[in-house]
Amino acid sequence: MAESKAPATAPTPSKLAMSRALGAAFLSHQVEQLENNTPTPVSPIQTRTCRGAIVTHGTKPRPASAQKQTRKDHTDRERDQPEQRHREKERLRKSTDTVPDKDADLVIVDASVLVHALYHVKKWCRDGREEIVIVPLEALNTLDLLKKGTSSLAQRARAASRILEAQVGTNPRIRVQRDDAFVPWDQIDFRDPVSDDDKEKSASQTLHLSGSPEWVRRMICCARWEVDHANSTLDKHAVKDPKVVLAVLSPAAAQAQVDRAIPESNAEFSSPVPLPAPNPHLHRYEPRSAGILIGHWAARAGIPTLEFDPTPVPSPPVHHRGAEDDEKAKRLPGRSRNNSNTASGPPATRGTGLVERPLAVMQMMEVVAQPSKVVRVLARGEKLDPDP
Repeated sequence: MAESKAPATAPTPSKLAMSRALGAAFLSHQVEQLENNTPTPVSPIQTRTCRGAIVTHGTKPRPASAQKQTRKDHTDRERDQPEQRHREKERLRKSTDTVPDKDADLVIVDASVLVHALYHVKKWCRDGREEIVIVPLEALNTLDLLKKGTSSLAQRARAASRILEAQVGTNPRIRVQRDDAFVPWDQIDFRDPVSDDDKEKSASQTLHLSGSPEWVRRMICCARWEVDHANSTLDKHAVKDPKVVLAVLSPAAAQAQVDRAIPESNAEFSSPVPLPAPNPHLHRYEPRSAGILIGHWAARAGIPTLEFDPTPVPSPPVHHRGAEDDEKAKRLPGRSRNNSNTASGPPATRGTGLVERPLAVMQMMEVVAQPSKVVRVLARGEKLDPDP
């Protein structure tokens, strides 16, 4: 007899739905793992549509907000590029417009300009300038003679020496006179000074009669050689008609400095003893930095000059005394100036702060203060009584 099997129970709808959900979740998890581990090829259509985006393989794609920010920054840069190019062109145009004209092709610097107008030498040393600056050997010698001491003239000479030490050998346009770059004094053709004004004519005559010191001759010989051989000095910067000048201090400014150095004399003062003539120069070698003789002999030698005004001397800072300074002075303890010998005296004498005079000095002062009496002495030495 065959055994009858019990019929299997049919699954409920809730169990079927749960199994389907678990299977779908498992499949989606497997697909996600495969996508993360396997690089996905990019089709040409996706490349054209996402040209502005960055393609990343095997990494998490960038969010849409980041892509929008990237496109916005790229658009801003494209919009700012024309403005930036315009600003760059304006800057270049202004830089070319502000380039000043050169003072000369070749400049021979006198010691007067190095000492009293150092600003112009610094200007010629800047980048972008085209002047060739020649420093004569005699100008360097003058700086060595002037830079000793603590006066304002010595300080200016030391400042000029520091500038030249920093520029010579580093800046190819700042050069020192060569040993053979001079013209003999006897071979220079000097012409008589011509002046319409009587005052200027008398001043020129005085300078002419004063003669030419050796340092003046060396400066003029150097400048004359540079004028005659300008093209060889300029070398690569040679032009058809080079402008060569000798930079000196303005004669009017130099004379004004000399006048300020002379102290005011009292017209009513008269001395029975002849006094020496007043010397307007405080330093022995100060006339070398005036530029008056150099300008005079350069004009006679036919050397073009370029005159400059001196740089004004900076005034010392003025400290105004205030209420705080007065209070501080009151709080400072006073120093006792009593004599050590009178320290043991009474308090009244110790507190005065003065040195007491000895008794003998006081008696002598009393005798001197009395009216004078005539003392008569005989020939043999006897003293007569004074007249009542």
